[in-house]
Amino acid sequence: MLETLLYVLVAASWIYWLVAWWATRSFFRTRPQVDAGLMPPVSILKPIRGLDAEAYQNLASFCRQDYPVFELLFGVADPRDPVLPVLKQLQQDFPERSIRLITGEAIGSNCKASLLHHLAVQARHEVLVISDSDMRVTADYLRRVVAPLADEQTGLVTCPYRGGAPTGLTAQLEALHMGVTFLPSAVVASQLFRMPFAMGATMALRRGDLSRMGGFEAIADYLADDYQLGARIARLGKRVQVSTYVMTSILGKTTFRDQWRREVRWARCTRVCRPWEYPGLLLTFSTPLALILLAVSGLAPLGWLALAVSLLLRWVVAWWVTGYTGDGETRRWLIWLPPRDVLSALVWCTGIMGRRIYWRGEQFVLQSDGRMQPRPSSAERWFGERHASCAMRSLVRHFDRFLRWAQGVFVFWDDPACMFRARVAQAPHTLCLPDGEIRAGAPVLELHFWNEHMPRIPPEGANLSVAVQGRRMLGRSLRQVAVHIQQDPRMAGVQAVGGATVLFAAGD
Repeated sequence: MLETLLYVLVAASWIYWLVAWWATRSFFRTRPQVDAGLMPPVSILKPIRGLDAEAYQNLASFCRQDYPVFELLFGVADPRDPVLPVLKQLQQDFPERSIRLITGEAIGSNCKASLLHHLAVQARHEVLVISDSDMRVTADYLRRVVAPLADEQTGLVTCPYRGGAPTGLTAQLEALHMGVTFLPSAVVASQLFRMPFAMGATMALRRGDLSRMGGFEAIADYLADDYQLGARIARLGKRVQVSTYVMTSILGKTTFRDQWRREVRWARCTRVCRPWEYPGLLLTFSTPLALILLAVSGLAPLGWLALAVSLLLRWVVAWWVTGYTGDGETRRWLIWLPPRDVLSALVWCTGIMGRRIYWRGEQFVLQSDGRMQPRPSSAERWFGERHASCAMRSLVRHFDRFLRWAQGVFVFWDDPACMFRARVAQAPHTLCLPDGEIRAGAPVLELHFWNEHMPRIPPEGANLSVAVQGRRMLGRSLRQVAVHIQQDPRMAGVQAVGGATVLFAAGD
């Protein structure tokens, strides 16, 4: 059964890569013409942290744009950031350009989105172009990416990217992933499935649309700020368009540890943002799937054939894709494509589990909705106030659970609207009620308030809304008590229902 499934997956992966080849070929053959008369003033926003490889050349390429009116805003969070001398050198070398340096405090967990908030506030023009700091462009970049915004239905323009100037094997493997795995997959997602996503390499949009989606404040706690920006613009009814302009990410020298952490971060981010699409990435792993098939089949001839076809197909499609994107540099490293694909599969497997991520030397915990929270240090986790508070809450919960068990308190209706738990006890003495007498020792039902389900009183005090919510919950809870007395065997024979509470005056 497993062997048959692997044969199906390998064959499906061949079909996927043929579709990716066709989609990439069609996409880059339909290069739109740029209307020279539609070039509105542009503000280029560049959030930066630290020195990237060849930082001056990367940033200078944005200063050399063949575009009539634009300004560059560079944002840093730390006034002592080592990139500042490079930015000041740019101001001296390009005095004809409007170049401003802006610092700003974080407004959320995502430092990049926080900087973009401050940059957007300071920007002078309606059209905003956002780009990562490690990108390098040609002189026609602005013309190409701004042109689609002439159509009012286009809300955001984004660009695919490839790796450039890799130094060392790890950087070359990363360039392979960018150029012949991620790039064609992004084309398939945008052209065939019409997925509205954006890539941090470039995002061009109007200030008005940014304000309508809530600005960068709305996404300042999310890891995938680019994905959130594209998805929220699409919710406005606007189109997210992928440009045929291919950016170049200058890689320089990287370490395997940094590369691994970066790619696992991307994988976990994809898993959280697009959970239904994450399993589909299996179809991109032709070579790893064929290797597993070969092992499961006991090195059968058909298994060897599947591996040979997978290798040949991946190399041929990668050769064609690098031709469409003009990526001659990555072509030189195609011999490393099989181990690169195995590494991608390992990253995918790692991305399935865990929520811890590393970003620019800091650790974060990824939440289920895509937000990220700083991960406390070991000392903070063991001795800090946060740990002490969590430990105390855990201790109280366990003690409360023990007391309920010891007293026989049970949950009869497991619903957030239920205000009570219950306990079957014996009447301590004879009870005289309007409709009869309950003798001492008869079974009675005690109701205990379920504190975690009680309406929350706001800091400014109780109000009519809290009272109305409490009244509704009380009515629903009492009705369920009546239902369960008739149906729940734990309440069999109960002759009365009661409870006790103590209310204090506000001044006591």
